Amino acid sequence: MFAIFYALVYGLFGLVIGSFLNVVIIRRGARTLGGRSGCLSCGARLAWYDLIPVLSWLALRGRCRTCNASISLQYPLVEASTAMLFALIGLSPLPIAMQAVSLAIIAFLVLITVYDLRHTIIPDEWSYSFALLAFAAGLPFALQQGLESGLVPLLIAGPLCALPLFALWLVSRGRWMGLGDAKLSLGIGFLLGIGPGLLAIFFAFLIGAFVSVFVLLPYSYLRYLLLQMQGSKRITRFRLTTKGFTMRSEVPFGPFLVLGTLVVWLCSIYRLPLPLLDII
Repeated sequence: MFAIFYALVYGLFGLVIGSFLNVVIIRRGARTLGGRSGCLSCGARLAWYDLIPVLSWLALRGRCRTCNASISLQYPLVEASTAMLFALIGLSPLPIAMQAVSLAIIAFLVLITVYDLRHTIIPDEWSYSFALLAFAAGLPFALQQGLESGLVPLLIAGPLCALPLFALWLVSRGRWMGLGDAKLSLGIGFLLGIGPGLLAIFFAFLIGAFVSVFVLLPYSYLRYLLLQMQGSKRITRFRLTTKGFTMRSEVPFGPFLVLGTLVVWLCSIYRLPLPLLDII
């Protein structure tokens, strides 16, 4: 009974935070976080009943009440995803202080994921904030374990997990991997440790390969065929955009890293078995 109550409270809190995260994502670099929310198309100010997470979007059927312009699906997805992840932390056996840090970590991971999807960039301040929170989350346990067994492994976990992606960025001169992905991996190592951190990165590559081969490539080829059949003038431009196809050119890698991290992290929190961990 208490578990359901905690999940509900944390989930509702996640809805509110998710709504705020949407504001941060949309307004970063464009305007301050202060001021009333408005429609991005017509500029009409939104009433309080148009700002209820998820429910307002559903009630409006994804349309602005004033100009009937489409409202991005990003808004309810970010709010619902944040609520679900917050609820999972509320159900976890983590101490309350660790839960608070975990909620902040999730908020930054959601920010990074959505912003990278929108702009193919991971802001440095968000990656470093995530790394700092991840290090803070592991520090109490590391101090309990002592210098050699706890603190030293924590200190080297971040750089070791970032090293493979940094090497890919360096060798390819940014064509295969962005430097922001390596910076994000620094926090992944601090959060999960060396073995689980490398496993999360491995999962990210697996997920990314699956999406690229079974989703993006068939979609790109089908779109090319349709344009060719229609004799579209966009066919030349489309050939240029599909030439030299890579996972990074089609979709940013940051969301895959975040997804792999969440899988390994939540399995660790709930003490679920992690495949391949013994090998790493």
